Parts: sequence; structure tokens; C-alpha cells
Amino acid sequence: MRTLITLVAAIGLAAPTLAAVTVGATVKDTKGGVVGTVASASGGNVVVDTGNHQVTIPETSFATTPDGPLLAMTRAELDSAAEAAMAAEKAKLASAIQPGATVRGTQGGVIGTISKLDGDFVMVKGEAGEARIPAAGLSLKADGLHFGMTAEQFSDAVKASTAADTVSG
Repeated sequence: MRTLITLVAAIGLAAPTLAAVTVGATVKDTKGGVVGTVASASGGNVVVDTGNHQVTIPETSFATTPDGPLLAMTRAELDSAAEAAMAAEKAKLASAIQPGATVRGTQGGVIGTISKLDGDFVMVKGEAGEARIPAAGLSLKADGLHFGMTAEQFSDAVKASTAADTVSG
């Protein structure tokens, strides 16, 4: 499973110098072990692919060596940090999915609020009515929970579902 994780803490070396980090370069640890390869670099950050995870690390965390970029973490340590960060994010999302929580759409507009939890689903009540959506479809951003539809698309889907229920019922 490949996952993109951003490590918040800088991973520094004793006397780091800015590394000339290039895409495709092999990243090694301080004992010469392979940590992974550089998948991308931009905006002062470098994405290292360990084979298990893609981890975003500040460029200042690398040192330059004749063999390429050097990082003060082993592959196992970096993978472990990525997994811990993923677990923490999953826990934050789970605690945010509660009745009364606001749900926003892909463009940031409010879709509605969670009215109840229903196993792997949540009931979201909006202006057009209520809909059952998969909890796995929710993501947590700085401004709260988001679902993969615009507010207008959600409203249209609720109206269509309500009309279909009326016809079949």
C-alpha cells in the first residue's frame, strides 16, 4: 500500500547542508542503507518513496554526500513514522465523525450536518433532505469534514433519491 504522508517534524542531521535532491536519486541513511528514492521535489519539500509509503520531508532534512542525499532515518524508521502519522490522522477523522458535525462539499460549501451514525454510514441532513453516505467517503481538512460532492450535487442527489423513493413507495 502506498500512502502520501507529510511528516511534520524536521528530520535533521548534525550539520545539514542543503542537498541537491533530484527526482530518481537514491536516499541513504547515515549507515549507508537505502531509505528509498526521490519521487518528487518542490516547494522546499521532497517526497521519498520507501517502497511502502511516499513520505514528504523538508528538503533541509537532507545532507549532500558524493552518493546522493543522506537522511538521518532508516527505511524502517521512516516507514514507522509514516504509519504512526496515518494512524493519528485516522483517529482524528474517526473522532470528527459525530452527530452535529458539519459536512462540506468539494468546493467548501456546506452540504449539511451529520444527524446520526449508521454503522459504516452516516446520515447527513441538508436543505434538500437527508441522505445516507459512506463514512469512508469523508475526509478531514482544516475546516472540518468534507464529502466528494459539491453542495449542489448533494442537493440534486437527495432530491432524485427522494423522488425515486416516492415513485417506488
